[in-house]
Amino acid sequence: MITDLELTPLPLRSGSVMLVEDDPAQLDVMVELVTDLGFRPLVFANADDAWRFMQEGRDVIRLLWTDFRTPGEITGGDLAAKAMSMIPGLPIIVTSGVFGTAYKLRSGITYVSKPWSVEVLAKLILRLTAS
Repeated sequence: MITDLELTPLPLRSGSVMLVEDDPAQLDVMVELVTDLGFRPLVFANADDAWRFMQEGRDVIRLLWTDFRTPGEITGGDLAAKAMSMIPGLPIIVTSGVFGTAYKLRSGITYVSKPWSVEVLAKLILRLTAS
């Protein structure tokens, strides 16, 4: 089956996308997706490490994509809120398979429930990073 994504050439982007996911299988798909879109993936298995990296300011981050539940002291939801305060205007996607998670997020954070569609996420990422 050919999808709209395969029929329509997607504009490529540049820069880095921070990916925070503790499930290796999901992380592999996320890395492949953002790489195919032209971004450099910055991969983290937990929000604690991602937050430390973000505070160091070593890279310009175009988008943060995190799972809501991550191991460690802070959750992906906490990371999203901290990132939003630290980098105003940063596009943020939070994903979760747990019902009701969207209500725990601050306004301005895009929520996508799991399982998510590669096509939908690709279009969303391109829309959020269009500037």
